[in-house]
Amino acid sequence: MTERERALAAIRGETSDRVPWIPRLDFWYRAALRKGTMPQEWRGLTVEEIAIRLGAGIYATNPDYTTDVTGGIDRGLGLMHVSTLTYDFEFDGIERRISKQQTKNRTETVVEYITPLGIVRTAFLFTDEMLDAGASTAWVSEPPIRKVEDFEAVGYLFEHIKVKPQMDGYLALRRKVGEHGIAIAATLGSAGPMHHIMKQLMFPEHFYYAMADYPEKIFCLAEQMSPFFEAIQQTAIDSPAEVVYIGGNYDDSLTPPPMFRKHILPFLKEHANRLHARGKYLLTHTDGENRRLISLFLEAGFDVADSVCPYPMTQVKLEDIHAAFAGRITIWGGIPATQLCPGSTDDESFRRYVDELVGRYGHAKRLILGVSDMVTADADVNRLKYLNDKILAVS
Repeated sequence: MTERERALAAIRGETSDRVPWIPRLDFWYRAALRKGTMPQEWRGLTVEEIAIRLGAGIYATNPDYTTDVTGGIDRGLGLMHVSTLTYDFEFDGIERRISKQQTKNRTETVVEYITPLGIVRTAFLFTDEMLDAGASTAWVSEPPIRKVEDFEAVGYLFEHIKVKPQMDGYLALRRKVGEHGIAIAATLGSAGPMHHIMKQLMFPEHFYYAMADYPEKIFCLAEQMSPFFEAIQQTAIDSPAEVVYIGGNYDDSLTPPPMFRKHILPFLKEHANRLHARGKYLLTHTDGENRRLISLFLEAGFDVADSVCPYPMTQVKLEDIHAAFAGRITIWGGIPATQLCPGSTDDESFRRYVDELVGRYGHAKRLILGVSDMVTADADVNRLKYLNDKILAVS
């Protein structure tokens, strides 16, 4: 079987010749290039070529946000221009002012959107530390909503965004991945307007204060944003992709059960139903502390829990998550990134962990093995190879 066939079988709950193995290597790859630590045998190769050289699948879930020079200019709104997405967008009648401020160890970009209801100001930055770690998206230092007066201008802004379907870049990604994995149709990292407001447009603590002080402002903005989300969803539904990605970074503390049930679950469930009606599957990015959210994940009806980070990175062990999903949700990930880092785990413990993992899950259903959330910049390449070889040796 090919890695693509194995992965699709895992999502369908079918049996494969072995568990699929599709690790996310791009953070480690960018860091190694930047620091000049790329192993000699892999120098000059792309990250996809390294995966193929290993015998692993090509990870094509989260887009590479570094490929388009201007792709991150709207990062402060939680939006990106990336050629492999099934959509792009433009602002209708909105002037955008851009400036950069550079110091020794950081570069900050300030973007101001001029609307009839006021100026929407955002700022985001990269630090040397972030780049050394392989980061591809900037940290937002000034979200667009910082005071109550900002809501109306941000609402106007989202009402004047035009979504345009684009398929050429996604189709090129499918061709590049081929039988080495699944080219996921990525949409947005937020599961609906309310999640986007909390995650991208405000600092989370300010969001929860605002929900107590002036909830009508937040609900009005969410309603204004809904057509934008609907248009993006439709491009993915209409795409040739088998699997669509939307939403992520759920956590017991940032998206506690009451918030998840009321504002995120209905959006995921509705999107899953629409995709299922077209014979497609829904993937969402569950990389946080999700102990109290697992039962809600089952209610939400999505098909793939991506970047599952088990114990000791979170409180829940892989076997407990696998059992709780009860053959209804496929896990993608499941290997703590700390296992590959000598500073976190000694060699003997690492090898024992890998041997037990492969022995237990080498033929498991509803599982695509990967390193959660990604293979980090400080990962030991020899450990990655050991893990890789053990998985490939399953018979």
